[in-house]
Amino acid sequence: MLEILLENEFGRIELYQLATGVQALRFVHQKGQGSVSLYGGQVLSWQPNGQQPVFWLSDTSHYSVGKAIRGGVPLCWPWFGGEVKLPNGELSKVSNHGFARQSQWKIADLSMSDTTVEITLSLFGQAFSSYWPAACELSQTLVFGESFQQTLTMKNLSDQTVEYTGALHSYFCVGNSQETEIPALNDALYDDKLSGYNKQKSTLENCMGPIDRIYQSSDKMVIVDHKWQREIEVQSHGCQQWVLWNPGKGGQNMVDLHAEGENEFVCLEAANTDWQEIASQSSVSISQTIKLHVKR
Repeated sequence: MLEILLENEFGRIELYQLATGVQALRFVHQKGQGSVSLYGGQVLSWQPNGQQPVFWLSDTSHYSVGKAIRGGVPLCWPWFGGEVKLPNGELSKVSNHGFARQSQWKIADLSMSDTTVEITLSLFGQAFSSYWPAACELSQTLVFGESFQQTLTMKNLSDQTVEYTGALHSYFCVGNSQETEIPALNDALYDDKLSGYNKQKSTLENCMGPIDRIYQSSDKMVIVDHKWQREIEVQSHGCQQWVLWNPGKGGQNMVDLHAEGENEFVCLEAANTDWQEIASQSSVSISQTIKLHVKR
């Protein structure tokens, strides 16, 4: 099934069947191309004209209801990792990263100008999970052009204050993770989820794993990709941390990560890993802006 949703002199946006029960949008525009899955409300790809892809997507990713998609920009919400805070304040072990990335989102708006493609998706309801039963409305605005902007707005429709953790779990495509560095992280304290040691500081030689760190920083980051001679600038807003992840050779045990895929990406995630409050009938937003700088 293929349906053209919007077409003008600048490009075209199509709705297509990615897999059984999984629909997606793709666009071709004079500034580039990209795709977004309605399942998970997840950016899958973005490639400005004349550039290498910005986001990485596994060749063996699952595209089925109940499974997370490996790559692109998954949404971790309303909890990051495998813990959720119950109404009584206690923490409970749960499956990783919340329900937003395994929910069916709806198209709220589409527009296309000479410089950008803008896609707005929404997720509305309550009791998505027994661990987080509050009524909520999520709105995600994606703006693709020479740069990329992603804004996730979370509205608490319940009568009580709720808490969330979350992340924009970006898989950035690089020439080789062993030839990639992020200099600004060298000056930030981090918690090492692999060793269990917190408040560490060390020089990051490259982005090959196994790496799983939470950096206490909201500074602008620049991913320096030496092989492809480009820099990916990432600026977050409303986020207090950066999460850095790459499985290294452990990726060989992940069925939804194709062979040697760990060499092709680094996850740098704008995140709030500490619990954040959303007052009743109030909204908060987190966002990221991504720009490319290519060395000529």
